[in-house]
Amino acid sequence: MPSAPQRKGARTEAQRARAPESQEDVHMLSDEDMEGGFEDLEADEDEGGFEDVEADADDADETADAPSKARAPPSGASHYSLPSNEEIHGLKETGDLYMNNVFKLQLDEMLQHVRPRMDRAKPLEQTLRKLQKLFESLPEIEMQPLSAATKALERIVGHAVEVPWADPAPRGDPAYAIGFARPSALHLIGSWPLKAAARRPGAMDVDMQVCMPSSLFQEKDTMNARYFTKRAFYLAVLAELLRRDSSLHLDVDYLDLYDDRRCACLVLRPQPEAEWASLHTVIRVHVAHEFGTFPVQRLAPDRNSLRGALVGATEGAELPPTPLYNACILADSLRLAHFVYLNATAEMCAAFAEACQLLKTWATQRGFGTLHLFGQDAKKHAARRVVAGTDDARFVLSMLLAHLLHGEPKGSASRHKLAPGLSSVQLFRGALDYLSKQSFATPVYMKAQPRFGLAPSIIPPTAFAASERALVDPSGSLNLLAHWPASSVDLLQREAAQTMRMLNDSDDHFATLFLTPQSMPARRFDEVVLCHVRDDTADVVRRLDAGGARAWGVRRALDVAARALGQRAQGLAVCAAPSQAYAPGAVPTPSLHMELGLVLDADHAWHQVEHGPPPESPDAASFRAFWGDVAELRRFRDGRVLESVVWPVASLAQRYALPRHVVRHAFVHHGIAKKVRCMGEGFAGLVDMTPSLSQRAYLKDPAVHGFQLVQAAYDQLVRELRAMDELPLSVMGVAPVAPALRSMSPLVPGPLHLAELGGQVPDVAAYLPVQGLLLTMESSGQWPDDLAAIQEMKTALYERMAEVLMKRLPGSLARVVYDNDATTGETIKDQTALHLTLATGFAFSLRIHHDREQTLLERLLRDKSTHAVGTHALQRYHARFTYAPAHHAALQALQDRHPALGMTVRLVRRWFASQLLSPHVPVEAMELLCVAVFVTNAHAAPVTGVHGLVRVLHLLAHWDWRETPLLIPLENATRLAHQRKAALSDEGSTLPTEAAPSFPAAQRADAEQQFSAQRARDPALKHHAWVLATEMDIGSKAWTRDAPSAMVADGVRQLALRAVRMLEKDVPTRLAHIRGLFAPAYDAYDFVIHIRPSVHMRYAEALAPDAAAWLQPRKKRSYANLEDAPLRPSVYGSEPRAGLDPVGEYVQLLQGLYPHTFTLFYDELGGTAIGGLWNKTLGKPHAFKVLLGHSTAPHTKGVVLNRAAILAEVQRLGHGLVDRVEAS
Repeated sequence: MPSAPQRKGARTEAQRARAPESQEDVHMLSDEDMEGGFEDLEADEDEGGFEDVEADADDADETADAPSKARAPPSGASHYSLPSNEEIHGLKETGDLYMNNVFKLQLDEMLQHVRPRMDRAKPLEQTLRKLQKLFESLPEIEMQPLSAATKALERIVGHAVEVPWADPAPRGDPAYAIGFARPSALHLIGSWPLKAAARRPGAMDVDMQVCMPSSLFQEKDTMNARYFTKRAFYLAVLAELLRRDSSLHLDVDYLDLYDDRRCACLVLRPQPEAEWASLHTVIRVHVAHEFGTFPVQRLAPDRNSLRGALVGATEGAELPPTPLYNACILADSLRLAHFVYLNATAEMCAAFAEACQLLKTWATQRGFGTLHLFGQDAKKHAARRVVAGTDDARFVLSMLLAHLLHGEPKGSASRHKLAPGLSSVQLFRGALDYLSKQSFATPVYMKAQPRFGLAPSIIPPTAFAASERALVDPSGSLNLLAHWPASSVDLLQREAAQTMRMLNDSDDHFATLFLTPQSMPARRFDEVVLCHVRDDTADVVRRLDAGGARAWGVRRALDVAARALGQRAQGLAVCAAPSQAYAPGAVPTPSLHMELGLVLDADHAWHQVEHGPPPESPDAASFRAFWGDVAELRRFRDGRVLESVVWPVASLAQRYALPRHVVRHAFVHHGIAKKVRCMGEGFAGLVDMTPSLSQRAYLKDPAVHGFQLVQAAYDQLVRELRAMDELPLSVMGVAPVAPALRSMSPLVPGPLHLAELGGQVPDVAAYLPVQGLLLTMESSGQWPDDLAAIQEMKTALYERMAEVLMKRLPGSLARVVYDNDATTGETIKDQTALHLTLATGFAFSLRIHHDREQTLLERLLRDKSTHAVGTHALQRYHARFTYAPAHHAALQALQDRHPALGMTVRLVRRWFASQLLSPHVPVEAMELLCVAVFVTNAHAAPVTGVHGLVRVLHLLAHWDWRETPLLIPLENATRLAHQRKAALSDEGSTLPTEAAPSFPAAQRADAEQQFSAQRARDPALKHHAWVLATEMDIGSKAWTRDAPSAMVADGVRQLALRAVRMLEKDVPTRLAHIRGLFAPAYDAYDFVIHIRPSVHMRYAEALAPDAAAWLQPRKKRSYANLEDAPLRPSVYGSEPRAGLDPVGEYVQLLQGLYPHTFTLFYDELGGTAIGGLWNKTLGKPHAFKVLLGHSTAPHTKGVVLNRAAILAEVQRLGHGLVDRVEAS
C-alpha cells in the first residue's frame, strides 16, 4: 500500500489529471435533454453517502485540495532560478506515481487515444433519443400461445420471423402464454455514461437496457427455460421493429455474449450514411426484468432450475444445481444496480474512470473481453483471440476496482482497500496486485451497498461454496465470475502477476503492457491443442446449464485436460475468435472448434509416470476409469504398489511430446474429440536427421540418446588430457566452447561410423562436426615472451600432444591444422589448433590459451606502426579466449535452469539457416537473442522450444535495432541460475523467489550512452547494426561488431515479421504451415548457385533430403522390395575429415575472391542453393582503372561489371560441386 505522503501526492495528481468536462458532457442524456426519457438514477442518492474507507484520507484530501500560493513569474534575469517547492513536489509526484518521466508521458499520450471523442457524440445522442421514442411507441402483442404470438409479430413486420431461441428451444406451443409490452423503463448503462469507455480494436459499445414489464412473467418462469423463451421473443420483437424503421440508419444484429444465447443482446451498427458512423461505436441493447420479479433465493447457485421431462428426470430425482442458468436470470435484473454502484464510485474517486480505462486496455490486449469486429476490422484483427467465458472482463475489472475502493465486508479476515485519493496508475497497480495474490477459489464477497439497491440477499454464503471461482457482487446473490471457467480466472491472475513484475522492473515495458496484443495462442502458450469438441448429450442438466453444445464442450475439455495434465501444466485456457454478430434470420450453428492453450511446468511436464492411489484406496476405481486401458498396477523400487500410468518414451522427441500425448489420450478416451492436433507436432523433426540416414551413419541413434553421447566423449577426453604426463607442461584446465556441449547445436551430433565411411555411410552423411575445447597449461618460465614464439610453442605442443593422444586413445587420429584465414605474415595471431578424431566417432578441436598473450598484444596498441595488426589479433584473442568460454559457461547454466532454451536455440538456428543467413549472423548472437526471451519480465519463460522460437521471431519482428540496444542481463541470469541450482542440491534450503534478472542501472546507463555514441560515430551503420549488450560486453564488441550488416539486419526483421504474420494467421499444426515458415525466397536474389546434393557432405541435415542423392536409381524388378537400392559411389573416400564442409569452404572462397562484388547467402544445414546479390554500385557504368578488383566489360561510358564472366568463373571454381548457376 502507498504511504500517506504518496497518497497526498496521488490526490493532487489525480485531480490535476482529470480534465474538466463541459457542462454539456456532464448532463448528457439527462432528464432535461431526453425530455423525460431515461431515468435520473442518482436523484435519490444521499450526498456523501459513502463511508470513510480510510481514516487518514480526510487529512490527505485537505492538504491536497488546499490552494497553493501563486508564485510570481520569473523576471528576465531569473530564467535559470531554482525550482519552486511546488515544482519540486510535482517532480517528486512523477517519480513516486509513474516510476519515471517517460512512463508518464507515454501514459498521457496513450490515454488521449484511448478516450472516446465525446465532442463528436451529439449525433449518437440524437440516435439514442430516437430509440427512446421508438421504444415508447412500440405496438404490443397480447399474451397468447407462442405460435399465435409469432404470427402476430409477422403480421406487424410483414415477413416471416426466425427467433434465435436459447437451448432448449421450445417445441410447439409451450403450456404458458407469451406476449410483448412496451418497456417499463429505459436506462443508459455501462462505461459510456461513466466516462470510463476505452477505445479498442473494432467498435466501442454504448449499452442501453430495456426493462421488460413484470406483467409478462410468472414467478415459476425461472424453471425449465421459460424465462429465456420469453426473453428471446421479446428481443426478437425489438430487433424486427428496429429493422422496420429505416430512418434510424441502423443495421440490427444479434450477439451471443459468452457464446450463450441466453445472454443475447442486440447490436445496432450505424450505416455509412449515419452521422455518427465515424465514432467507431455500436449500441448494444440488453433486455432485463425488474429486480424482485422472481424470488432471489430460487436463483441461488446451489439450486436446480431444470427438471422433469425436459431433462429426462423422474419426479423427485436428485439433480445437480444449475449455477450458470440461475446467474443468467439474476444478471438481467442487476445491471442497473451495478451501474449506479459504479457511478457513485466514480464520483467518490476522481481517478476511477481513468483507472478503469487502463485496466480495460490492459485486459483487451491479453484477450479478456469481447470485441466488436465488423468488415475490415474483422480481417485486420483476425489473429486476435478471446479467452473463453471472459466477455464481460472489462465490467468485472471495474467491479473489482470498486470493491477495493469500498473495502471488504465487516468481519473479513483481510480488509484490502484502496484510498479514493490515489492516482489512476496507483489504482491500476493496486487492482492488479490484489488480483495476482487473491484466491478466488474461496468466494470473495463484495461489501453490501443498500443505498444503491444492492442490499444483502437472503442467499446463504454456503451457496457459493461449490463455485470453482467466485466474486460475489454487493447484493450477495450473483457470482460475477459465474461464466468464467476456473482456468480463465487463473490465467487472468497469472497475467496480473506477470504485469506486476513488469511494473516493478526498471525496463521500459509500456508497449508490452498496453500497446502490443498478447492474445495470439502461438505466442502466449507453450503448447496449443486444436480439435472439434463433440456434443455430449449424456448429462442433460449440466449441458443445458452450460448454455449449449459449445460451452459444455469447452468446460468438459478444460476439466478433463486439467485432471489429465495435473502438475504438468501451470495453466490452461480455451481461446477463440471474438463472437460474431449475426443478422436476424441468419442464426448460426455454434462452432465446435476449440483452441486449448497450455502453460506447462518445466519441472513436471516431462515426467514419464503418473502415480495414482494404492489399489485398496476408494479413489483407485476413479483413477482406472479416467485413464482407461493405459492404467496398470505397478510396484516401485521403494516398495509401494500403486495404480499408475507409464507413458512409453523411446527418444527425446517423444519425451518432449508427452503433454500432447497425455491430452490426446484423455480427449479421445472421454469422447471430447475424435481427432486432436497440436502445434508442437508440426515442428517435430525439424532438427532431427532422417531416420534412414541416421541408422546408416551413426553407431548409436542420437535421437534416442540426445547430447549424452557427445558429452560422454568429452568427459573421456578431458580425463585423458588431465592424465597426460608426457608433455613438458601439464594441462591444468579444459573449457568447452562448442554449441553441442551446451546442448545447442541445431542437430544432435552422433557417433559417426568411421569404419563405414565410403561404404555404408553415404557422402551426404559423412560430415564430422568438430567440438571446440580450450586448454589452459600450467604456468611456467618455459613460455617465451614474444608473440610469434608463443604461437610456435603452441604448435610444438600440439604436435607432441597428437603423438601422446594417439597412443593413449587407440584408433584416434590427430592433426595440427591452420585456420582457413591463416597467413604466413601474421605470426602473432592464434591460427593453429589440434583436431582430434576419436574412435568413438566424435571429433574435437583443441586450442591452448596462454594469458600472457593479452598483455603482449595490448603493448602493440601503443605503437602506431603495430596498432592495426595488434587490434585485429587482440579482437581474435578476446573472441576465442575471453568471450567464448564465458559465453559457454553462462549458457550452460541457463540451459540447466531453462531446459527449453537449448531447443529454442536449435530451432532458431534452423530458421536462420533456412533463410540462407548462415554466414551473416554469428551463432553466439542467435543464442543471445534466445536468452533474451527467457530472462525478461515481459512474459514468463517459454517451456517448449516452439514457444521460444515464436517469441524470438516476435522479438526480431518488433525490435527497432536502429534506435534501441537489446540489453540482456546474462551475468545476473547466470547468478540466479547458480543460486537456484545450489538451493536444489541443498535439501534443507528453500528455493529463491522466482524473478527475472534485471540489467544493472549503472551499466544500463553506460550501455545506452555507448549505443548513442556508436550511432553518432557510424550513422551509415557499417558496424554494430545489432547491439546485444550484456554486463560483460556493454558495447556488443564480442559477437556483433561486424555481423550482421545493416542490410542483413533489416532483412531479418522483414523475414521475422512475415513469419509472425503466418503464425498469427493460423496456429501451425500441419507440415505445410511449418514448411512455409522455413522456406527461403529464392526470387529475391540476383543469382542462385545450385549445389549437387550427392556431393554435399551436410545434405543429410537438410529439412527434407531426397533419397536420390545417396541411392542409385533402382532398376526395374519384379519384387522391388526384396532388396534396397545400392548407395552411390563415394567421392570423399573412407578417410574421416573432421570439420570438412565443402560447400561452406566454397562459399568462403568465393566471398574472399569477390568481397566487394557480391554477397552470398546459404543454408549451412544441408542447403543446396546459394543466393547471391550483386553490389548495385558496380552495375552502373564507371571509369576503368587498374586493379578494380572485379571483371569488367566495355561500355560507352566506361566499363560495367561483367556478370556473365564472373558467374562462369564461379561455376568453374565449383567444378564437381556446382550443378548449375541461374541468373535472374
